[in-house]
Amino acid sequence: MKTLFSLLLVLTLVNKISAQSTDMVSAKIITNKNQGLTKIQALAVSNSATFHDLNYILVSVKKGKSGTSSNKQSGKFSLKPNETKILSETNLNIDKDDALKVYLFLKDEETDEVISKDSLEVHTEKFASETVDYIPEHDLELSGITIDDTRTKFGQFFYDSFYKKYNQIPKKFEGTITISELPSFGRSSRIVVTIDDQTIYSFLTQPNEELLEGEADRTLAILIEYNSRNSLRNKEFKY
Repeated sequence: MKTLFSLLLVLTLVNKISAQSTDMVSAKIITNKNQGLTKIQALAVSNSATFHDLNYILVSVKKGKSGTSSNKQSGKFSLKPNETKILSETNLNIDKDDALKVYLFLKDEETDEVISKDSLEVHTEKFASETVDYIPEHDLELSGITIDDTRTKFGQFFYDSFYKKYNQIPKKFEGTITISELPSFGRSSRIVVTIDDQTIYSFLTQPNEELLEGEADRTLAILIEYNSRNSLRNKEFKY
């Protein structure tokens, strides 16, 4: 919960900053619904005749029946004159009981100043019960971030099951966990679990919630073992 408070505090502070803005480049968040899923795209739109080297930060917080999950994505990119570039896209299953906040910031690579921003809010009244206390600056580093990149209802079920179990362990892992879903043979798909871009586990989905629950348990166990090995290795090489 401390991580969530930290994330919400960061978003609140950044949202209040009177950042320098420009009409030459715009941040855009657009949504489309397809087969019960909401596709969220983060875009950078150039309205100028010059090239731009930029950074983006995309932060989202989703609150639902299985708990509250958060993720952060960032990266560098170049924008050509009058170009519209997709920076990130994800599919979410958002029902009437879910709340969502998404924030997109575009920053000048050289000055690190925010030049444009956009936000998306869905059912945000459900966040009203969250209170944010003062948190020292050194505690604002985000940890335990998970990224949901699933595309079907079975992939979403697995992600929700995994996150609910992950949220119950007292200490979150360092690094970013990404749950991706890739097409496979027939009607099945492949779930790929990575941490900081390293693949840890993958499996083929089946339309069976009990089996997906079992895969969520197995995934968490594998991540716990991986994290323990890394922690031990870091201690051995620390002088």
